[in-house]
Amino acid sequence: MKAISTAIFLFILLIMLIVVLVPAFLIFNSAPSYSSQGLTAGTLYQQLQKYQQEQVYRGNPNIYYNSTNNPYPSLIFLYTSIPVNFNITQIYYFNGQSWVPILSKYLTVTTNTTIPLPSYVFNYPLLLVTSEGNIFFLNPNTSVTTVSISGPAGKVPVYVTSFLINGSKILPIPIQVTLGGTVNYFLTPQIFYLTPGTYAIADKNGSPIFVPQYGLTASFQNWTLVGDGTFASPTNSLSTTFTVTGPLVLTIVYKAYLQKFQVTIMPSNIPLGTNTIINEGNGVTLTPLNDTIPVYVDNKLYEVGPNGITLTLTLGYHIIEFPQYYNITFNYTSSYFGPSNGYKYGLEGGQITCYQFTGLSTSTSKISVVGTYEVFVNSSGIIYGNYKPYVNYYLVVVKNYFTFPSGVSQSYNSTPDLGDIAGQLLQVGVNGISIGLGPIKNFVPERIYFKQGTTLVFQLDYLNQLNGTFFINGEKYYGLMSCPQQVIVYNAFGSNTYFVGTYYGNYGTITVNTPLLIINDQEWEYGGQPLNG
Repeated sequence: MKAISTAIFLFILLIMLIVVLVPAFLIFNSAPSYSSQGLTAGTLYQQLQKYQQEQVYRGNPNIYYNSTNNPYPSLIFLYTSIPVNFNITQIYYFNGQSWVPILSKYLTVTTNTTIPLPSYVFNYPLLLVTSEGNIFFLNPNTSVTTVSISGPAGKVPVYVTSFLINGSKILPIPIQVTLGGTVNYFLTPQIFYLTPGTYAIADKNGSPIFVPQYGLTASFQNWTLVGDGTFASPTNSLSTTFTVTGPLVLTIVYKAYLQKFQVTIMPSNIPLGTNTIINEGNGVTLTPLNDTIPVYVDNKLYEVGPNGITLTLTLGYHIIEFPQYYNITFNYTSSYFGPSNGYKYGLEGGQITCYQFTGLSTSTSKISVVGTYEVFVNSSGIIYGNYKPYVNYYLVVVKNYFTFPSGVSQSYNSTPDLGDIAGQLLQVGVNGISIGLGPIKNFVPERIYFKQGTTLVFQLDYLNQLNGTFFINGEKYYGLMSCPQQVIVYNAFGSNTYFVGTYYGNYGTITVNTPLLIINDQEWEYGGQPLNG
């Protein structure tokens, strides 16, 4: 009996081991399988998110927000290849204070389609939230851009954006923010990938702000959010805290100052308009040829005349940008450059004066100048852009004047040979270098400007050669050669004559303090014939 009892005991023990240990072994070894399944599911979800983003980036589908009130706003979906289901769990619109949901049920897009939207979303930004957890952002009349993309494992995307409310318009604006108490500044719109938790965020632009791209001044209103999170502190101050548990959109809201004033922008001490005549004394008058000056007001270009331009500007900061330097070209009339000498309207373009901007000023203390090009408007009035003359440039006109010696007559010429014939024959020194003066085209005088006070040194006057067929005093010639006679220089008040030789030297100097007319007199002294002629 004893041996039988032992055998039975061992058999019972074996049965117990099988009943208890095998299931335990199976259970413990199956746990990693469940964990692996969870990890696989999470990885697959991220892959689906990324796949959807890639498809949208490739235009499959292309999503366009048609913001119109004729007949209604809509979302247009157009596929560029085989359609992929696009599941929308919610659409939000920003009403100027917060993100408001539109849909009462999910939508699935499977082909090219247009989804009508409520009329009240017209001109407001939209957010599309998909079943894959992506958030897509659309400004009115734009195509979609992703604002939620795959981030590091265990982190969720937080998208920070900012808007300016200008009456009925919602305008995107860049704002500097800091997150989590760091000293690093980020410019909205910005995506952060955060571990779920509570964070501090601050708007570092302050209030009020000037938005130059719109020419508006605005004050901070509040923060708002949509998505998986809540605010943990008041939202009406520049800094706040929020708790995030999933994808989240944070929005900073500014409101523009809407009070408007009539402000005239006017250039000062810079002559404009052909009706303006400046009497310089000594019989010299100047008539400006410029009618306007370009002025940028809040990054928009205006051509401003002598009486200014009146604009409607809102309360707040504005940029008024006059050119730092601006050239005014004048007709120049004097006793030698007037109707009596063939210059009906004076010497056209005889003087160019460069004017230098000296700053802004205003007609009222309620429009204050706060920077070189910046003002704060709190009233109607006039803003002056002040100038002073900086430097003058004078026109120098150079002509050649070719003649034949006394008693010589010409009966035929195959090419022009009298008067202002092309040739840069007069060599002058200017600031240490030598240049040639004279026309490069027949009967078209050279026009060149020199800075006031420039000294010209006459160094050389070249002979000129001209090929062609010429009958002179009954003789046939195939070429002509000239000989310099004299150089006459006319200024605004008189003239001087110089005899410039055909070899290098110093034959006199002139200083450019008025426009000049230089005439290089030359005679055709020699005629060329064939050696056997």
